[in-house]
Amino acid sequence: MKNLFNRNIQARANLELLLVSAVSSLLLLRFYLYATGYPQVGGGSLHIAHMLYGGLCMLIAIVLQIVFLGRRAQRLAALIGGIGFGIFIDELGKFITKDNNYFFQPAIGLIYAVFIVLYLSFSFLTRRTRLRDIEYQLNALNQFEEAVMHDMDRDEKRRVQELLDQADPADPITRQLQIMLDHVTTVKHPADTWADRQLAAINRSYRRFWDRRGSSRVIGAVFIVEALLFVGALFGTLLSNVDDFSKLIHGNGGYGTVVIIGQLVSTVVAGSFALVGAIRLPRSRGEGFEWFRRAVLVNIFLTEFFIFSRTQFQAMPGFIANILLLLALSFALSQEQHAAPAGQTAKKSI
Repeated sequence: MKNLFNRNIQARANLELLLVSAVSSLLLLRFYLYATGYPQVGGGSLHIAHMLYGGLCMLIAIVLQIVFLGRRAQRLAALIGGIGFGIFIDELGKFITKDNNYFFQPAIGLIYAVFIVLYLSFSFLTRRTRLRDIEYQLNALNQFEEAVMHDMDRDEKRRVQELLDQADPADPITRQLQIMLDHVTTVKHPADTWADRQLAAINRSYRRFWDRRGSSRVIGAVFIVEALLFVGALFGTLLSNVDDFSKLIHGNGGYGTVVIIGQLVSTVVAGSFALVGAIRLPRSRGEGFEWFRRAVLVNIFLTEFFIFSRTQFQAMPGFIANILLLLALSFALSQEQHAAPAGQTAKKSI
């Protein structure tokens, strides 16, 4: 039973994509319904609940995983499955109330609790522990997909080599995989499209920026400013909801007050993570970016969720900004991993 399940080294990225797409689809759906006056799909006595569309998306994700091989299918399944889950869980209020009340306020808190449990569960499943030899071998074998399609570039070959370096070198399977890798011819993708040229230019700009003196101080200052913005948002929330906190002190606080407290707590946590990132950045750009990424995830999963449950429209600018910031940090972390010494990426495990 010990080897019944073997871990995927891409699990963390896939699960994160699933959660972000789930939260994104839920918030965007609620925004769309609010903006359009909650239209009814169907006619007469029919009402086609949008949770059915969520179920369809999750079915598509399952079929993708069953029918197709490779990392591309996994990433697409995580994206579509996350979108489907967000649409599905949005209608929770209908199915926990006798009168099928979609606007049942505590449903927001329950949905939030579901996402927290999922995030903690996924963090446990992808905790940073060393993989077993067989898992390094299987992950390396899985990445030979690019070689079979004659599409493996030097970075992909290097990542396979890092995985094999962590496996038992005396194992016959490891030796055979190493022989296969040694005989793989990598391809060079010319930057012949507009998108390729823009990406290459961004990569060069990123490297030139870090070659400059004081670049770490600039990014560290950005992290600190972000933490200060969190503090400003904290005091802004406190000042604009004095009456609610007064009710809470006198034991009359309602659901709205609980949501505000959740927003404040998540803002403090996000600000603390951003501050840690600023402190860690001079020692390790990867560590600094990782802590800042955690701050952004807390904002997406918690802070924006609480804000949206109270204000709806006002949550959208912050939500979009956090998604863009998460994409930028994912790019930066990817650049740092590519620049890491051989073996360092693999040792991080999952």
